[in-house]
Amino acid sequence: MNEEILKLCAYHESGRIVFAYQCTYGCEGVTLSDTDSGMGNSKLNGNNDLEFIQAIFSGKEQTIIKENPNKAIAVAKNLMKIYCAGSCAQNYFENDKSTSGISELEIPGQDAVYIDKLQKFLKQQLPAHADDYPSQIIMQIFEELKKPDVWKPIEILAERILKTEEKSLNRFYIEDALMMAGFKITKQTIKQGVSVQEDETKKPKAEETVTLKPLQADEVLIDKALKDFLQLVKKDWTTEELDTSINYLKLIFKKFN
Repeated sequence: MNEEILKLCAYHESGRIVFAYQCTYGCEGVTLSDTDSGMGNSKLNGNNDLEFIQAIFSGKEQTIIKENPNKAIAVAKNLMKIYCAGSCAQNYFENDKSTSGISELEIPGQDAVYIDKLQKFLKQQLPAHADDYPSQIIMQIFEELKKPDVWKPIEILAERILKTEEKSLNRFYIEDALMMAGFKITKQTIKQGVSVQEDETKKPKAEETVTLKPLQADEVLIDKALKDFLQLVKKDWTTEELDTSINYLKLIFKKFN
């Protein structure tokens, strides 16, 4: 594995994920790439905005946008920030937490495609929309990255992903890392996740909305204690094996509680 590319990819994806959570969205899972730092996969979840996200990226006129254009514009601006954030976080890390590398910022092809789509959508909805809006957002993101309460979650999440054997994390461990960094996660209704690397020709399948029980602080402590115990028993667990074992033990406790 190319460790340098993995590290850059970890910061790229972590930046995208943290800014997604800032927008009250979520992430079902993340997997790094060791061939291209911009080719990681973060399965972001639009939560209550999912229908607007699908409508915006459809490229066609949609009733939901006509009925609530202001909401659609707000969602598009959230998405613009998310798709710019990955490259900004990677660049900030590469330049030792300096904004001197802004002029050298490169947006990977996948992100650039989505940014272009969002810019076109916003110009359709807002005739006076600035041509340099993506550049304005990038400047705003770099200012936010200077804040410890923004950079620390990105840093901790990136390091957590890199420590896994598979170079991937599921939603539980993503949110566990963010909470450890002091990030407050907004409780949301969870809908089907949409991968940020999804082919634009594929349409997400309709899926029933499911409300998940919010993760409480004591649950996090219990899971951490079980994880520590299991790793004392066996040190070479995979992430999936650990998750399965923790859930199994919790089910046993509930059965006899």
